[in-house]
Amino acid sequence: MVLRYKAFPVLQFLAVILIFVFLLSGCNTANPQVESESESKIKIAPLQGFLAPDFELEDLTGKKIRLSSLRGRIVVLNFWSMGCRYCLMEMPDFDEFNRSKSKDVTVLMVNLDKDTGRLPIYIKNQGFSFTVLKDEMAETARTYMIRGIPTTFIVDKDGIIASRIEGALSKNQLDSLITQVTRKF
Repeated sequence: MVLRYKAFPVLQFLAVILIFVFLLSGCNTANPQVESESESKIKIAPLQGFLAPDFELEDLTGKKIRLSSLRGRIVVLNFWSMGCRYCLMEMPDFDEFNRSKSKDVTVLMVNLDKDTGRLPIYIKNQGFSFTVLKDEMAETARTYMIRGIPTTFIVDKDGIIASRIEGALSKNQLDSLITQVTRKF
């Protein structure tokens, strides 16, 4: 019985040491998580202020359009789908903007539908004047890290992303965004 009481302080000491080691080891895991979060933020692309990733897509007539060939022009790049209600709601505003824009602005509407068979008929029936590009495999959308649609990018004359906007836009918002970009030049 005497041995039991002598071992008790030793067990208490070991328990305190184990708790201390456990707490310290927990502190060590926070650093790698913070680093990996900041690393992932660095890898997110495209970013405002960086060169827009180049791509080449076909329009509804089969003509290939490369983004880099539009340097010297401001490009409004919108990702959308026929199944997206908000995308369809903003399209008349994009068309109105396209008809009233200055000569040095190009509107590219990148459609993400896998089946684009009815797309030309829809665009023609609506009387839209903007250029529609087909990204049936969503490769360009993946490059631009599209998380939801509609998503719009404003690319300046040097090919630099000036803005990324997730959600529907009105003509007035488009006008304001383009005004901000043209002030830069």
